[in-house]
Amino acid sequence: MINAIKSLFSSAQEAEDPISYQRAVTALLLEVIIADNEIHPYEEQAAKDAIKAVSDLGDDVDRLFDEVKSTIEDANDAYQFTKVVNEQATLEQKFELLKCLWRVAYADGNLDAYEDQRIRKISELLFMQHSEFIQAKLAVQNEHKN
Repeated sequence: MINAIKSLFSSAQEAEDPISYQRAVTALLLEVIIADNEIHPYEEQAAKDAIKAVSDLGDDVDRLFDEVKSTIEDANDAYQFTKVVNEQATLEQKFELLKCLWRVAYADGNLDAYEDQRIRKISELLFMQHSEFIQAKLAVQNEHKN
């Protein structure tokens, strides 16, 4: 009986698709896009630009983005995605990801409180210092002023 239960759990774990780093980053970017319940084309483009910057997907970015977009509503929380990033990314890469999240939030010219809150939550799940959260936000704000 116990062996049957163990085999059930082991086969269930094998059946799950591991989340790739690119898929995790895409999901986190989409978390920011959908935070304010409005999907703006400028935000989508900023997210796709960020994906291109962290991957070698080339023309497959649109396909990946659309795949993740169709499943993001089913995601329970951002932890499953930040876990992948935490396992594979350096501190510098996570800081760059934070800046990408801010770029997506500012892409439509309006920072919504829900977007700010979502980035704050993702930052915490990435084990980033609050000062790094603020530095990334200020760096992107300065990019938009120039």
